[in-house]
Amino acid sequence: MEELLVSRSGTPFPKWMKWACLAVGIMLVADGMRSFMFHKILVGAVLAYVSGYDKRIFLSPEGVVRQTRTWITGHSTILPWDEIQHVGFAYRGSKMQCFFEQEVTGLKVLFDRSDEPEVRRIIALYIPDVETAVIGEK
Repeated sequence: MEELLVSRSGTPFPKWMKWACLAVGIMLVADGMRSFMFHKILVGAVLAYVSGYDKRIFLSPEGVVRQTRTWITGHSTILPWDEIQHVGFAYRGSKMQCFFEQEVTGLKVLFDRSDEPEVRRIIALYIPDVETAVIGEK
């Protein structure tokens, strides 16, 4: 799927942290199995599982996409452009929160404030008739 703009809402663990969690998890599982200690096996399995977790949110030509991947499975949720009814912008420091509203629910997506022109360009390209508003002070 093509990515127009990737948000900061994801969970980007550094590579060294992922590998460290995986290594410690495998060692705890192995030691727990050797000494028959269930709590070590459980903690090790959780660490190994968490090391493979990845969440990303990005804008694509299809809409706002939220991807979640683990070692076992992957899941994508798309909020299509034609279902978005309102977009709200909220600012705090160097960050910008965008609320893509769909009826009662929607998605909150975090961007850098410097990404605002690109976000507004994408909104104008794919959903030009949708109302946008600034929430709070700019």
